[in-house]
Amino acid sequence: MVNCIVIDDDPDIVSIFCELLSLHQVDVLSTGIDGKDAVELYEKFNPDIVFTDLDMPKYDGYYAVENIKDRNSFAKIIVITGDINARFSGLFRALHIPVITKPFDMNGIKQAIGDSFLAEKNEPMSFEIQYRFKEDPNLYSCIVTYEQYRNFKKLPIIYECNIAQIEQESSELEQIEVQNALNLAIKNDISHIRNLSEIITDD
Repeated sequence: MVNCIVIDDDPDIVSIFCELLSLHQVDVLSTGIDGKDAVELYEKFNPDIVFTDLDMPKYDGYYAVENIKDRNSFAKIIVITGDINARFSGLFRALHIPVITKPFDMNGIKQAIGDSFLAEKNEPMSFEIQYRFKEDPNLYSCIVTYEQYRNFKKLPIIYECNIAQIEQESSELEQIEVQNALNLAIKNDISHIRNLSEIITDD
């Protein structure tokens, strides 16, 4: 039997959703109300699937997705949301995370469960990100892995970092170059990051 955790701050939705899952032989191990709960429950139960809402106070569904994927890049996550634009999210597309919009139906849920198990073999190796350096109006891009994207966003010299193009080609050597540049940037040497960055706009 497939097991899961369910994360949503609306207790009525959680109750209905858990009942639907139980009727279709999906075992609900636990429930939570925000992204922080999602990460803690994932670490505790290591479920087959995480079902999470997006719009939750303080720690939202994006927090849940990014932090769970940091712990296990192959974690299976399904987003259930009232935001009809969420399915176009570069993050979810890059990580092959199914998005179900509310009101949900069981056929859609079963399809998403199947898709999430198939997605393990389709994890993207690399994709294009676009970003700006602080105090620099120009827009830049480079090709990174998901882990490198997460580390990029944490650099104090970077802001407005977003996924732009999915499934971009990147050789092992190029990935090593980016990683070395990131390691130097953490030590405040940003020259290598700038050298690897391709300028898109010149303001």
